[in-house]
Amino acid sequence: MHTFYLHGFASSPQSSKALFFAERFGALGMAVHSPDFNQPDFSTLTVTRMLRQVDDEIAALPPDEVMLIGSSLGAFVAVEAAAKYANAARHPVTRLVLLAPAVELEWESWSELQPGGIEGWRRTGEIDIFHYALQENRRLKFAFYEDANHYQPSSRVLSQRMVIFQGLQDHSVSPALVQRFAAAQPHATLYMLEDGHQLKNSLDFIWQRISQSLIRNP
Repeated sequence: MHTFYLHGFASSPQSSKALFFAERFGALGMAVHSPDFNQPDFSTLTVTRMLRQVDDEIAALPPDEVMLIGSSLGAFVAVEAAAKYANAARHPVTRLVLLAPAVELEWESWSELQPGGIEGWRRTGEIDIFHYALQENRRLKFAFYEDANHYQPSSRVLSQRMVIFQGLQDHSVSPALVQRFAAAQPHATLYMLEDGHQLKNSLDFIWQRISQSLIRNP
């Protein structure tokens, strides 16, 4: 089985969660592939580009099942990729782990859009985003907004087995949206945790559930 970790918005393959999963899977002799969605440049990021990067990295691997672990925006991409690859001959996506999944991009909560909002972003063509991995501001083009609106992962109903983890104190992703998405999935198990968006206090619990549900019980 090939395992992918899809990092979140303004994060990187060197994030604490990415390294956590690389270490845990590595102890089982399993590699974790983690595309860098900041490449070639953060300013030109789009969901379509992220999906293309996932496509390319999956296609380069020998035939086998695929498990996708997506965090926040990475979970948005994981849902779309899972829908595409559910019945793929060479690389079927058979398992999903969604961490604080941004199944809807709640634009009204983006502090970076104030005071001009979406229209201000459209007029200027770019906004400043604090990039957590780089610890500095980076520009993001309006194409990100236009492209993302072509995708609706919140309306997907997927056939894959999945485990979903959502923090009750998450201020970036609304717990109610995640609960509604999970309720529509025929093979999903949802864990609501006393944690924030990063789920940093729940990683050991998350690993236990992944291990029990998707690795030991394939």
